[in-house]
Amino acid sequence: MKIISLIKEKYLSSNIAKNFIVVFLGDGFSSVLTLLSLSIMIRVLGLNGSSIVNLVMAYTLVFDTIFNFQSFNSIIKFLPGCIIKNDLEKVKSYIYQGFFLDVTTAIISFICANLFLDFISKIFNWESLIINLIRVYSFSILFNLTGTCIGIIRVFNKFKYSSYINVIVNSLKVIFYLLAFVINVNIWYFIWVELVFSLIMCILLLSVTISLIFKNNLKGIFKGRLCFDREFLKFNFYCNFMTMLDVPMSHLTPFLINKFIGINYISIYKVIEKIGGIVGKVASPISNIIYPEISTKVSEGNEKEAVSLVKKLFLVIMCFGLFVTLFLLMTNKLWINILISDGEKYLRNILFYVVFVIVKFSFVGVYPLFISLGHIKHNIYIIIIGNLIYLGVIPFFSSNFNINGVIISQCIQVFIVVSMQIITIIKGFRLKVKQEG
Repeated sequence: MKIISLIKEKYLSSNIAKNFIVVFLGDGFSSVLTLLSLSIMIRVLGLNGSSIVNLVMAYTLVFDTIFNFQSFNSIIKFLPGCIIKNDLEKVKSYIYQGFFLDVTTAIISFICANLFLDFISKIFNWESLIINLIRVYSFSILFNLTGTCIGIIRVFNKFKYSSYINVIVNSLKVIFYLLAFVINVNIWYFIWVELVFSLIMCILLLSVTISLIFKNNLKGIFKGRLCFDREFLKFNFYCNFMTMLDVPMSHLTPFLINKFIGINYISIYKVIEKIGGIVGKVASPISNIIYPEISTKVSEGNEKEAVSLVKKLFLVIMCFGLFVTLFLLMTNKLWINILISDGEKYLRNILFYVVFVIVKFSFVGVYPLFISLGHIKHNIYIIIIGNLIYLGVIPFFSSNFNINGVIISQCIQVFIVVSMQIITIIKGFRLKVKQEG
């Protein structure tokens, strides 16, 4: 099939095949380790204690995502051109701007997370323990200064190191989590482990970045005067704004579960989410392969071939998804009780979420086609509408159907977004035909 041949052409027959395999397997393995850590924490603390830890991390992530800008997209976009032109001073300037934004927005995010804590805790009626845990764990925001680091690592084709670091840090974290079976621990132990390893992750990424800076003769970055590039800033703000739009589904969901179902269900949802996330890892590299191919066909005027490619991608992922769903169903007795106590009770929830993730990623080709056809200006409005509908329906569905209600709400959000993108694409084609006629 066309999809399979594209994968072989883009990766298996290229020089970056090894790096691709390392990153793909590394990210997948890291996801498994994260799921294992979560399962250990649930067994040690129980559903209530582990859900409190997940709620604390979710609160921090909301403020980290909204206020703490990550500059890797801007670094990836603007650095290569300067490197090709051998304009090292411009390269240094972009890196300086990136680090400045990373540090400044991390401080702003940390301040806001603590500033709004009392107000938000009153809305959700959080006990003093949760408030104190958040105040401590919010320091992890100050360790998330690695947006520019990740950008530099990718620009200099050393992105495999980020996968190595993820695997090392998550492996060590699993070991410390396992120690909880041997020593007497409480909730604070897991918060401190997460906080310390956030710092270790930051140190390792900064170390690799400093090494790359010296190897590429980019010393003295912070000696010059800080000058802001307007296009760099605009692109940075746009990318982070688009990331911020994902907050309702990605980070607010635990709050909504806490409000409408109960705090104990947060850990159950997180286990289900991470299982689905592992399945979804397959779609991400496929999307990266298909995106330039769709863009090329659109630029050549072959829109029909681009649409055909999106349809084939849908069928490939759906077939893969059917196999995965059947495999999980037939082997559930081997793994479900390892991941969560009384796992059989949640098998339908897990399978429902996995099916949702598969269907969601089967439309992964729609967005590249949507962007390649020049409809990017409509995307912000579409996502905002989808998220507002999600926030509007989740109270009803979660109150009546528990975890399945959360998944139903997410299905509605994805359906709205994908449908509006497809409708916009169809309207664009019809307008083009009308203009040509």
